[in-house]
Amino acid sequence: MKHQYEPRVLALDDKQLEHFVKDWVASRVLEYRQWQRWGETGDLGRDVVGYVTDNRHEGPWDNFQCKQLKKRLSLGNAFLELGKIFKHSADGAYSLPRRYTFVAPRGVARGVQELVSHPEAFRTAVIQRWDELIARRLVEKTTIPLSTEIKAKIDEFDFKNIDWLDAEKLVADPYCLRVLVGWFDADPGRAPRGSVPTDLQATESVYVSQLLHIYAERSRQTFRDSSDALSHPDHGDHFRDQRIRFFDAMEFERFYRDSTPLDYVDTFKHEVYSGVIDTHRRQHKDCLGRAEHLLDSPINVSRELRRFSPKRRRQVPGAIK
Repeated sequence: MKHQYEPRVLALDDKQLEHFVKDWVASRVLEYRQWQRWGETGDLGRDVVGYVTDNRHEGPWDNFQCKQLKKRLSLGNAFLELGKIFKHSADGAYSLPRRYTFVAPRGVARGVQELVSHPEAFRTAVIQRWDELIARRLVEKTTIPLSTEIKAKIDEFDFKNIDWLDAEKLVADPYCLRVLVGWFDADPGRAPRGSVPTDLQATESVYVSQLLHIYAERSRQTFRDSSDALSHPDHGDHFRDQRIRFFDAMEFERFYRDSTPLDYVDTFKHEVYSGVIDTHRRQHKDCLGRAEHLLDSPINVSRELRRFSPKRRRQVPGAIK
């Protein structure tokens, strides 16, 4: 269960949390074209950024501010972090983010939760409490007043797009499974079986044509299409089984592409290749004989085919050993 990884996230230090969140953002490939971890001195209020387009900061972008604290993120610190964004955007360092998310494994204070739930009240509070909670904390020994330019940025930003994630919410995110596998050896679970359509699909056309070729070689007769294979007394069942295997393999790859770090499936394929290539190179009666021997070959991989978990952990900066 994912909740068992919440303590592991809580145990990360500041930099490890940033790398963890960076990997999580990087896994959201449908949302972000690029990502970047800024979280060092001079990050201008940005820890991890997801860029929606190749225009990066000149286009829409989302900010993930990581706060690994000993207690919940306070209202004052939440105001301070937002103040950095409004100030630096007003200074021309970057455009306003599209979304702003506090990633605080121990959660945020009740006051922060209330304001996140009331976006316009949040905007009003930032303006009204700027002098109290932000002005003297942005730059050491300097007071940054609420200038016309900063207020314009506060007015421009959509406060509905402020959110927060604690450890529970973070590990529950579907995209986080891939990161949990890479960092903590989480079990992604079993891949579902493939669904075999009655009609042939374009995705299997090359595979089917190869099957028809090896059936023709063995039987010394022409196989015009799949109906010839299905009706053949020697090859009909074999053809049905290979279509099942084909769609099982497609579902297997899709499932683990979505739930493990990006290099895991390629590593698994390499292990399969290494396990069968010697058998493939041997002399065989014909191509169908080669295929039959390959399917019977013992494959030296780290887990059985339908419960994939790579032997070698992906090495990520700051990952817990």
